[in-house]
Formats: sequence, structure tokens, C-alpha cells
Amino acid sequence: MSHDVIVVGAGSAGCALAEGLSRDPTCDVLLIEAGPPGRHPFIGMPAAVARAIAAPRWNWHFETVPQAHMDGRRLYVPRGRALGGSSAINAMVWVVGHRSDYDAWGCAGWDWAAVEPVLAEVEEIMAPALPPSGPAYDAFVAAGGEAGYPVRHAVDGREDGFGPFRLNVVGGRRRSAADAYLGRAAGRPNLTIRTGAQVLGLTGGAKVDGVRLTDGTVHGGHVVLATGAIGTPQVLMLSGLGAADHLSAHGIAVHADLPGVGANLHDHLEVKVKHRMTEPLSLWDDAKFPNYLLTGARYFLTGTGAGRLQGLEAGAFLRLSPGDGPPDTQLHFINALAFDGATAEDRGHGFAIDMTQLQPESRGTLRLASADPLAKPLIDPNYLATETDRRMLREGLKMLRDLCRQPSLTAITGEELRPGPGVVTDDDLDAVVRATADSIYHPVGTARMGTDDGAVVDPETMAVRGVEGLSVADASVMPRITSGNTNAPAIVIGALAARKIAAALAS
Repeated sequence: MSHDVIVVGAGSAGCALAEGLSRDPTCDVLLIEAGPPGRHPFIGMPAAVARAIAAPRWNWHFETVPQAHMDGRRLYVPRGRALGGSSAINAMVWVVGHRSDYDAWGCAGWDWAAVEPVLAEVEEIMAPALPPSGPAYDAFVAAGGEAGYPVRHAVDGREDGFGPFRLNVVGGRRRSAADAYLGRAAGRPNLTIRTGAQVLGLTGGAKVDGVRLTDGTVHGGHVVLATGAIGTPQVLMLSGLGAADHLSAHGIAVHADLPGVGANLHDHLEVKVKHRMTEPLSLWDDAKFPNYLLTGARYFLTGTGAGRLQGLEAGAFLRLSPGDGPPDTQLHFINALAFDGATAEDRGHGFAIDMTQLQPESRGTLRLASADPLAKPLIDPNYLATETDRRMLREGLKMLRDLCRQPSLTAITGEELRPGPGVVTDDDLDAVVRATADSIYHPVGTARMGTDDGAVVDPETMAVRGVEGLSVADASVMPRITSGNTNAPAIVIGALAARKIAAALAS
């Protein structure tokens, strides 16, 4: 069977792509996802986000190579593996980024003027909403005001200030890209969705005509890769599309020498402060055993209670560096001591605040470990390679400590667990950053669009340079990371790319 368009990867971008392309009833679209449909209570329940992200059935569970500037640590790189991709297991925070993010890409048809109307449609479809407030979140936002920052009705990266995040939670249930976009396309006879089929490579060499899967080969007039900043460069390289010397070293025939494939990998890194609480205002009582059984039962039987909360409903965007410009720092207030893992110190009432550097300078690579398509790739973000990045996280910890000394937070703040009262000097703080900083799970840039020799994708058509019948549309095409959580921008990329690809196919 042959299709007009094959979209590989039903993640945040892929779902928007498939829905957008299938709006044309004459275009036969096949959407392929390696993972399962993802219909499970833990995916739908906001409070079960930690369980959803931990489950191997919905997560590729990648990790980095040892990081040279982080004490040789390997960092966790979760990526969604279900309909909806990472939007099916993420923390549901809806952040658009700053208008200058898109202008800075320097790509025709991708500046803020072009993106803004598409974003308006995306937000109508995804319907992000404000969560209910609570005393701990209110104290965090009030402390931001006391520290001299603006307080907003909501924050999504478009401007600085403290406030609640909008979340992809509708009626107390996660709204993934699959829920929103594939639900919208349900019943279209020209859209076929296939799950449980992992892509092994592309067929046709420099003139792509299909996709090799774990259970066979499918052919199509055009293939669009939407397997994300980890999956897309891996598939390209396995198919002979990448840096010639790297491919040859693995015995892979070179069909297009594209040195930019797998280059420009970068991500958001975060550091945390953690405090015990002097008041029982965190989610601990609802999350501890056996109370979490009652929390779950109440949620599934009545749709009410703490099961509707994912634990980081408020945050901030601010600028720590001198000068004007967009926010360079993001905060997430976490109403618990642990979010995606627990240690002994994480028991009991407490909170954490993480600080993320929004525009890291460090760049890394994604490379093949072998020609085996089932082998996990070598992921090297090269975190903290520059002094600017190290300084930003160090100063971020200082800022978080100052925030916790504001009156509204002081009223509920107990013992500092991280960095800990003994950590005082810059050298001490740098050591804490190396030992505890973690990815916030936003890898981008590994098949960037542009018009220079190092670019992989044409921003006008989304076509891969030097290759026929192939496009890319996911977070890998970002020349530079957006200022905040990357789920919303990835959906925008899918939605806008659908229009560009459809126009290119029609011409």
C-alpha cells in the first residue's frame, strides 16, 4: 500500500502535522508511532505524571554519555513513546516562549509575525487553562512581587513576571497533542494511524520513497520525519543522510553528506533549591502511602481532589543578566520535595523551586553508537561547556535563596535541604551545580533549518537539503531553543509545517 504522505512520529509535532495535512480530503496520510495508543489512567491523571514518565512502555528512557563538565554524570533523557509523544507524559506546562525567540531563528516564514496567527489556532485547539490556586503557590508568587518582579495573571514566556502557568489540563484530565489533534481528525477516511511500529530507516536513498519498520516496509509519495531531536537525526543517519565521515565509520552508505545532522544539540538545564515546609501545604499528604490510593480512587470515581494537580502550577520568567532583552531565566515552583524521583530527604512536607537558564551557549552532538537501528544513540549535550552557562546556574541558586527569604515564603519555609546551609562560596555552588543540575527535558536543534551550509532543512518547504521526497518538522529543526518549555513550540512547528509542506506538494 502506498500513501501520499507518511508522517513518522505521533508526538507533539507529528499529531499537529497529520491533522493539518489530512484537512485536504484528497491527501492520503499515514501516521506511524512506535509506541502504543497510550490510553491509560496514569497518562490521563495529572497527579500521576511521575508514574507516566517512569513507565518504559511510554518512554524511550534515553540517557546522555558521561558529561565532561558535570563530574562525568550520565543524565536522564526521557522521550515520549505513545500517541502524543512527550505530550503524553510531560508535566503539561504550556509555555509559548518570547517573540524574539522566533525572530532570532532568522528563517523566512518563521518569525513572530508568521508564527503568531498559527499559535492562536494551536491554543484554541489545545485549550490550555489556568489551574486552581493554593496557599503554597500564592506564597511563591507573592514572594516574587516582594522581590521586585511583576506579578501576572498567568505566565507563558511572552513577558517576565511571576504567576500561574497555563496547563494542558481540561476538565481535570491531561490534554495531549493526540487528544487534541487526533481527536479533531477522528473519522477522517484519509488519515490512517498505525501504532507499535518502530522506524528502522528510510528507503530510496537520496530520493526517499518509503519507510522501513520493525514489521515491514510502507511506501509513500512523501515522508515527513517528526521523531524529535533524538529520533530524527538517528533515522536520518541510519538512512545514509548525515556527516559522511561519521556514516562511513559505521559502514553506512552515504546518500547525502549533511554535516548538520546531529549537530547543534542543546537543552535546558536546571538546578533546584529544596526546603522543608513549616506548614502542611504540600502534596505530601495526598502522595504518601497509603493515602495516594485514596487520592486515586477519589479522582477516578468522582474526578475531584488532588489527582487533578500535577504539582508545579506556578512559575516565573525573569532576567538575571544585565541589559534589556527577553527573559533569560525560568522558575518552576514544585509543591513537593520530589517530582520525578524520591530519596529519603524527599519525604515529608516541603517544596522545591527549580531555576532554568533559558538560552544556554553550550552545544553538543547526537551520534550513532552503531549501524544497528535498535541501538540507542550517543547523546552528548555537552552541558556547562561555557563559563556563561556555569555562571548563570550559580547566580540562579543565589537568586532562589534570596527569593526564599522574602516574607511570603519565609512564613512557610523550613530547613534548606539543597544546596544546604554549608554551601556558601561560589566554588561550593559550582560543585552543587555539577553534582545536581539536571535536564528539564527540552532537547532541540539536531536537524536545524536555515539557508547556510550547516543547515539541514529548508525553512520554506521543510525539505531536507539534497534529498527528494523527505521533510522534517519537529523540535530538531529549531536553530535555537525557545525561552521556556518546548511542547507548545513543537506543536506550532507541526501546525505551521503542515501548511508549508502541503503548499510545496501542491506546487
